[in-house]
Order: sequence, then structure tokens, then C-alpha cells
Amino acid sequence: MTATIKINSQVSIGRDCPAFVIAEIGSNHGQDFQLALDTIDAAAECGADAVKFQSIDIDELYLDPDEDTRRLHKAIDLDESWHLPLKRHCEKRGIIFFSTPTYLKAVDLLDELDVDLFKLASAQIGTFPQLIERVARTGRPTLLSTGIASYSELEGAVRIFQRCGNPNYCILHCNSIYPTPPDRVFLGRMDTYRQMFQCPIGFSDHTDGIAVSLAAVARGASVIEKHFILERGKIGAPDEPFSLEPSELEEMVTGIRTVELARGNESRIEIEPEEAEFKESIRYRAVAARDIDAGETVTPRD
Repeated sequence: MTATIKINSQVSIGRDCPAFVIAEIGSNHGQDFQLALDTIDAAAECGADAVKFQSIDIDELYLDPDEDTRRLHKAIDLDESWHLPLKRHCEKRGIIFFSTPTYLKAVDLLDELDVDLFKLASAQIGTFPQLIERVARTGRPTLLSTGIASYSELEGAVRIFQRCGNPNYCILHCNSIYPTPPDRVFLGRMDTYRQMFQCPIGFSDHTDGIAVSLAAVARGASVIEKHFILERGKIGAPDEPFSLEPSELEEMVTGIRTVELARGNESRIEIEPEEAEFKESIRYRAVAARDIDAGETVTPRD
């Protein structure tokens, strides 16, 4: 357990650090490599700190998938040969590359690429302890998404990290409702996770728009993860409807930095200089209601 975790030599995650903003490309590449590169470029230009993909392979995940599953995975799987060139492109653009492994081989692949961090999806946290342990044993910082994981399952994942001697984890409050209505978000759960695990806490946002992400930062989120796409309605990816387009991501990043400037809690022993100047300009003063001669006694009526 630690209040701050280092992602690399320049970036840390914690309450006293700028929010770490992740543009989750996920499956919004549509299995088009150039589109994936273009989406990385856009995320970098919008000011995101990192892009995240999902390392998915139907042959590693299913014994005998049905046709519906095969059709889905034709849109969302990430070719293993893409990982290295995607990472290199991110390095050129000055943005961090990482991915969510969904099968054991993907953990080894990402570890060999020397990624800065991992993300574990809630689907794996509640069902795949072997994957959790393999990630924990890398010693790398890891984001743990809550989503469909219960408190007890999340505690189990944290215990695996502790047993493996890896204190570098951050809990991401998340709702696995797509999209999530605002009244089903429950941002107060971030406080619960903070008390339970004494580690950095963030928010993986599946709501429409950017308002809830900004509210999460105001409430102390150290990480914001938001799905990102170049243009909605083009590739038919599952995450497309609630993904941000570039202008929206840029607005969110700007908004987050504004919220960070505003959420401080400085003491108010003295009012601000600008406030003191305004106060002086409107100060009530005694003014004579009539001409008063020297030596006269002044009364309240004067």
C-alpha cells in the first residue's frame, strides 16, 4: 500500500499529483492499424497522458466460440504483432502506451515490451487469479478496475499483490453499465475504496460526456480513464457510443486541469489581496450630515 505510485521517472499517481488522464482506445481501432496510429496521434494532441488498448485474442480466450462471439472478436481483437509498433509510436508522440491483458500470454508480451504499467479489468479481477498474480509478479504499477468485481473479489486481488510484494496498485472506481446513467455512478465509492485500501484511487468513466469525470477529479480522483475514438458512428465498435471524440477529450483535459487549480484548500487567516482591496473600496465610513464647527460636540444625528 502506498499513497503515491511512480509510473516512470517523470509521472506519478497520487492525491498530490496531477490527475493521470488515459484515453482508452480499447477496441476503437476497428482492427485497422493506421486508424490505431491516428487515434494515438489525436490523443497526444488532446493532452492525454496515456493511451490504453485491450490485448484480446479469441483463440486464447475460448475453447469453442459460437458465431456471435467470432463476429464480435473480428472487431475487437488486437493483433499481437501490433503491440511493439504501437508502443514505439507512442514513444515518438510522448504519450504512454499500455494495455489490458485478458490472457496469460499477453502479460508476458507486455512485460517483455517493458510497458510502464498494467491495467486489470474487473472481468479478470473476479474470475482469473492466475492472471492477477502474473501481473503482480512483474512488480509494475497496475490499475485495478472495480466494475463487476465485488468488494471481496477486489480485496482478493489486492491480497495477491501484497503477497507478491507489489505495493504499486491503484483502484479505479468503475461502473460496468454502458453507458452509465449519472444516478448509477456513486462517486462516493471512491472514498470507500480509499479507506479500504489506503492507495491511490481513480475513476474509469462509462458515462456520456465529461461532467462526471470532472466531478471525480474534484472529489480527488488521481486517474481518469475515458474511452476515445476519432469519430463515432464509423466502425461499429462496442465502446463507440460513449467514447469521446477529439474535441471532447481536449475539453475534458482542459477541464480537469482547471478543476485541479480550483480544488485547493488554503487557510483563510488573511483574505486574498484582491479581496482586501475590494473590501477597502466599499468600506462604510462616517460622513457628516451637516457642517460642524470646531469644538462642537458630535451626536448620532450628525
